[in-house]
Amino acid sequence: MTSSQRLYPMHASLLAALALCAATPALAQEGFAFPPARVEVATAELREMAPSVDVSGTVVSLNDSRIASEVEGVLTWLADVGDAVDQGDVIARIDPRLLRIEVARAEANVARLASDYDYRQRQLERTEELAAKNSTSKTLLDEAVALRDQAQHSLADARAALDRSKGDLQRSQVRAAFAGHVVERLASVGEFITLGEDVVRLVDTHRIEIALPASIALSRFIEPGMRVPVRSGDEQREHPVRTVVPVGDAVSRMVEVRLEVAEGEWLVGTPVQVSLPSDAPVSTVAVPRDALVERAGRAYVYKVSEDNTAEQVAIDINAIVGLWVGVTDGIAAGEQVIVRGAERLSPGQAVEIIETISAR
Repeated sequence: MTSSQRLYPMHASLLAALALCAATPALAQEGFAFPPARVEVATAELREMAPSVDVSGTVVSLNDSRIASEVEGVLTWLADVGDAVDQGDVIARIDPRLLRIEVARAEANVARLASDYDYRQRQLERTEELAAKNSTSKTLLDEAVALRDQAQHSLADARAALDRSKGDLQRSQVRAAFAGHVVERLASVGEFITLGEDVVRLVDTHRIEIALPASIALSRFIEPGMRVPVRSGDEQREHPVRTVVPVGDAVSRMVEVRLEVAEGEWLVGTPVQVSLPSDAPVSTVAVPRDALVERAGRAYVYKVSEDNTAEQVAIDINAIVGLWVGVTDGIAAGEQVIVRGAERLSPGQAVEIIETISAR
């Protein structure tokens, strides 16, 4: 086969394609129509929206503590990293042998001083009987009262020392101050732990918030209860503002904003982007962000006309809040806009609605 014979099929295919392209306008003039496109739609809404700025924030725990030992001794057991614990669960143990000895000594001291107190009380009673018969001096009676009172105070002090010793023995088992997860071991089994030495880092994974700094200038547009968009990677949610701390930093000119977060929505430490309002909200027609189509540097929206055809509308954006985009004209509240399948549409093409997406 010659080279010209090998190229002939390729030339034929190219000529056929060119002929089809040349015939397309003629087919359109003769009333040729594309089949209806299957699309998903949503309803444009009238919403209160405001311009926004993105601010970096972090998911934080309300309780992130380095749990310390309240007694001295050798560390005999420690919870593992990743262990989930409830409030009051044991997370570390200190060798209790010396503490038991202290309890025994304190109990013996209480018993000794209780006997001494009983003796002094009986002595006082005898002296009072003699004083009633004028058989002893006032001085001896006052001395008996003083000795009885001293014995009583010594006994009270010994009982307090016993309570402390028993408390130290109980505190040889270090307990979780709140429910959460052990995220770091700060000591090792076999080490001698001193009073106040950290043994475990415990993080409350149930009570979490999003913390972020915001410019003081933005704080007047942020109110508690306001829901703001939060995203991290491909995940996006809305969270209510819990509080705006009413004290700004004199150097950075920032205030702290805290957002409410339900348990399990984010991991502690997750970096997030939060869209905060930068101006007062205005009432505007809004469409889902998925309805936007960009072509040749312009933004368009396809809405469904009364005859079930796609009408291309050029729009100007005045605000973006979360998954919604405010538009200035061309779209009216209540009209259906195409949110799935718009990329392949041509203006005037017939459409078939397969689903209407509810607003979020």
